[in-house]
Amino acid sequence: MNPSSTTTSRWKAVLLLLLVFALGAGCGIGGGLLVLRRIVQHAIAHPNDDHAPADRLATKIESLLVADLALTDSERSAVHVELQQAAAEFRALRLEVWQKASLSVAGSLDRLCKHLPAEKQAALRQKAAERLGPWGLLSDKP
Repeated sequence: MNPSSTTTSRWKAVLLLLLVFALGAGCGIGGGLLVLRRIVQHAIAHPNDDHAPADRLATKIESLLVADLALTDSERSAVHVELQQAAAEFRALRLEVWQKASLSVAGSLDRLCKHLPAEKQAALRQKAAERLGPWGLLSDKP
């Protein structure tokens, strides 16, 4: 066998392995980013969901306090009530901020459209709905 063909075969094998690794890593990273984007998008667009981050945090804090402080049933109940109230206040605050952000985006879009002809307004509104709609920033108004 020719020594140069053996070397070439090894390089081809190494390049093939690197290609497979790069494609696998790219698919894994890309898929992970898509999943992460969807999770963040859902958390932002649905602040009053049952499993909002504030609820999960309150549950985690409660379990840590119960374990670390050996709380009695009455203390555990009081901590639970207070943490649930804090989570509800946080959800209300998030909802208020998100509603204000949505109004601000809609107002900005309206102001931008005043400077454009009708066909460009429609195109801008369509692009804005495509980009901002999934994030809950635009209502369904035309």
